[in-house]
Formats: sequence, C-alpha cells, structure tokens
Amino acid sequence: MTRKRGVRWMQLQDFGRGTRIELSKMARLLGMKFIGFNPKAQQVSLEFKGKGVTYPLEEFVEQYERECPTSFN
Repeated sequence: MTRKRGVRWMQLQDFGRGTRIELSKMARLLGMKFIGFNPKAQQVSLEFKGKGVTYPLEEFVEQYERECPTSFN
C-alpha cells in the first residue's frame, strides 16, 4: 500500500490463484460472491443480491476495512 495525496492506494498484482482466493474470502465476509479480478484495470467483479457489480480495487478494500476492521489491524 502506498500513499498518494494523503489517500492510501493499493496496487495489487495478479499472483494467480492466491490473489483470487484472498479476494474471494474478502467478498464472502462482505456478503458477496467473488467473480473475478482484473489486475490491469485494478477492478474486482462481484455478485451482490443476484446482480454483477464491478468495484475499483481501492474502493473494495476500503469497504472491507470498514466492515471488517480487525482483519487488517
């Protein structure tokens, strides 16, 4: 994680299956189903209430940190 203009920024590379497993666990804890990760665009695709949604990685991680604060601390 790096800081740009006072905001945390996470650049996640695609390390294959391990990355997808971790993102899947995060999505499950948020009540969503993980569909995929686009490392080039830094986007996470999820299913929520039967609808597909795509979040920027940074926004997804911020939401995860808000909902599950003890996970990264």
